[in-house]
Amino acid sequence: MVFARKHLAECGSTNTEALAHLRDGGGPLLVSASRQTAGRGRLGRAWLTEQAGDDAALTFSIALPLPAALDLSGLSLAVGCTVADVLDPAGRRIQLKWPNDLFLDGAKLGGILIETVPLPADQRGVVIGIGLNLRPLPEGADREAFASGHAALQTLDPAATAAATLDRLAPALRGMLADFETLGFAPWQAAFARRDLAGGQRVRVGEQAGTARGVSERGELLLETAAGLLPCSGGELSLRLEKPL
Repeated sequence: MVFARKHLAECGSTNTEALAHLRDGGGPLLVSASRQTAGRGRLGRAWLTEQAGDDAALTFSIALPLPAALDLSGLSLAVGCTVADVLDPAGRRIQLKWPNDLFLDGAKLGGILIETVPLPADQRGVVIGIGLNLRPLPEGADREAFASGHAALQTLDPAATAAATLDRLAPALRGMLADFETLGFAPWQAAFARRDLAGGQRVRVGEQAGTARGVSERGELLLETAAGLLPCSGGELSLRLEKPL
């Protein structure tokens, strides 16, 4: 699988650019931007970065046509595992919060947004958007705007730049996508378990409370409740860690 590369100085959202590319009949593409003016996350949330300019953050999207019948369950988790393994191969500092967030030392480092668009000939366009904070917030920045905290890759790798980080991630993500198309999420189940931020903790998924017990072979969160083990799919659900009393 070969991706064309495109870099923009500024755009509204790399996901929007990637979706338009697929609608116009384009093939596999990796599009990045130095600055997004309308970045977005799951559930319609804005993706916030307090700083402008190169190397404050890395924002990019991968667009590719895939068979419409392919089960995309767990894709965001496989992406998260791949990103974490590239950036933190020792596996000590980056954790994953189901279904789409990356945390560094307990604060949010970045997120993943997957969107799809129908295509002709039994195909479906898939766009994987990834945003990572690179530079720490400056002194005096409004940290209350970041409900899950703000972590920066440069605290893990002081030399990290947007271009260098993207060059590290691109081949690993390309290989992951080729494997996912034939194998699904199952090969990444153990990798996710090693980095599971919520594993064994009391959480709330939508309106349902319980204890997180890892994920299934399809990437469903396994929620232990009084009624038994409940599998929860990503979709429009989000997970909140419940603070101890």
